[in-house]
Amino acid sequence: VDLFHARDIPVCAYYSVNFNNWAVLEHPEWKLQPALEAPLGGGLLPAARYGLCCLNNPGYRDFVRAQATEIVTGYQIDAMFFDMVWWQSVCLCDHCRTRCRAETGKDIPETIDWLDPDWCRFQAARERWLTEFAAELRSHVRAVRPDIPVYHNFAVAMMNWVKGVSFESARAHDFLGGDFYGGREEQLVVSRLMLNLSEGAPVEFMTTVAANLAEHENLKSVEELTLQAFAATASASSFLTIVAINPDGTPNAEAFRRMGEVYRSTQPYDEFLGGRPVEDIAVYFSSESKMSFAENGSPLVGPPAASATQFPHFAAVRGAAAKLQKAHLPFGVITRKQLPDLARYNVVILPNVSRMDAAEVEAFRAYVTQGGRLYASRMTSLTETSGVRHDDFMLADLFGCSFDNQETGKVIHLRAQSEIVESAFGGQACLSHWASGDGLTGAVRLRDGGKAQPLATLSLPYGYPHGGSVGDQHWASIHSSPRWTDTEVPIIVENRFGRGTVIYSAADIEAGTSAAHDPLFVGLIRSLLDDVPAFEADTHPAVWVTAFDQPELRRTILSFLNYQDEPPVLPIAEVPFRLRAPANGRFMRLAILPEGRELPFDLDTAGTLSAVLPQLGVFAMLSADYE
Repeated sequence: VDLFHARDIPVCAYYSVNFNNWAVLEHPEWKLQPALEAPLGGGLLPAARYGLCCLNNPGYRDFVRAQATEIVTGYQIDAMFFDMVWWQSVCLCDHCRTRCRAETGKDIPETIDWLDPDWCRFQAARERWLTEFAAELRSHVRAVRPDIPVYHNFAVAMMNWVKGVSFESARAHDFLGGDFYGGREEQLVVSRLMLNLSEGAPVEFMTTVAANLAEHENLKSVEELTLQAFAATASASSFLTIVAINPDGTPNAEAFRRMGEVYRSTQPYDEFLGGRPVEDIAVYFSSESKMSFAENGSPLVGPPAASATQFPHFAAVRGAAAKLQKAHLPFGVITRKQLPDLARYNVVILPNVSRMDAAEVEAFRAYVTQGGRLYASRMTSLTETSGVRHDDFMLADLFGCSFDNQETGKVIHLRAQSEIVESAFGGQACLSHWASGDGLTGAVRLRDGGKAQPLATLSLPYGYPHGGSVGDQHWASIHSSPRWTDTEVPIIVENRFGRGTVIYSAADIEAGTSAAHDPLFVGLIRSLLDDVPAFEADTHPAVWVTAFDQPELRRTILSFLNYQDEPPVLPIAEVPFRLRAPANGRFMRLAILPEGRELPFDLDTAGTLSAVLPQLGVFAMLSADYE
């Protein structure tokens, strides 16, 4: 630590709260007693090497606090990072059972059931226990060293209910950071999520220089790391890389060389980061919806019900974010933290929000009543977080339609009843939407006769909902299930409510992956925008476009990242774009950063800036100065 400080390098201490092999070997009574047969979920990681402790065990909690005290009193560290403050499984030890009984009045349920209030209370308790412990650890460090920032690994926050890390736990961090390995779309969602959820800025995106955590020598290419680093830069985030040290204590020289090259590429842009993200559109991510009703009835003890990120709400969140990014529209990912500030957004998207509470319902109703524009899909507002399943949507008055039942067949078809929908089909007669076997995508059936205007109606395959087989005649084409019965039942509707407008889709089209799903979803969202977007670009779908307003400097920072699937990145010539002026502002100068070379632009009568970026390699950053 002294050697680092002698070179003006600050030091962050790392402590693993959950994995502790010494503690498990010396105190076997501290061990996690997992309900899941594979608490680490298998994969490349050597699960047999990890000693897992129960975070409810009072002896182990005392031990963790004592070690944290030793670190912060014995070393002049500059920050404290706690890793692994999460559950690897439901723990069935005596301490967890006793605490569950004391706080919920019931034993730990033996069956997963999201329509059972006892199960929902237990899961809420697991999340509360973690949030309280994370806050307690930060307070413990701050009591000794009130001057240093303290944060926890937020990496598993997007994973399902098993880990127990709620978005509410963000209040136990001075800022959010975590290590992620899920690829481009995961980075897109998590960067926008942390940006709006974090208590402080900047947030921190971490990843390994190696291909994954299990690798030591197989490194990511400089090109791949550079794209990840610039994705953090485009999101005004810090970028932290994880490099494993060799067993003899020496560094991995090639890993450090590659990271040096990457950081030298991004460093010139550091001084321009910060500001408020420009977001016309908000994608709502519900911490309480990190589950699947397909799990209902599964025994708690046994194999995991699904992989950590395979739950319907996340499929819809990720799909919505990816489609908006490809369309180069200004969006962010929000949580219930933004409920008091919904009026900031022109459009709010509720992507198959599986569970909601009364506070959320009332916030969205007030938002639309006061003139907000809302898109919602599939199961949104049908089930309370307490486990109560309603006969109708809690937001049925906003949607202008009512729930009938869930679709049970494998595929349905959407038939256009409006120009918006028909133009998205690109000449197709209809859009087919699949219900996946794991429930990740699907649809519900609406009752006919609602007050909303139908934008699309439901068509069904021959023999629906039967799948068909060799021995029956409930099918009409050997491989596919083409449209057969046209109904008048609406499947996408538009409704006026108060001063606002709502589009509800009975199918979670944002989670769909066909060539027609993207333009349909984006077209519906564009129709809800009551003004020209804050920014737009006419360029390749792989390009990320972000903007941050810095009013104290009278400028908007606009970033373009050419985030293609496979490096090396092919340059793109001429990227036309538009940028709407901030309220009461007029653009005076447009410059390419960091060198400050001016770029010509035009202004329309509304003050919207139009310009062309001559060429986009990997990354470009512009400053639009205004008065």
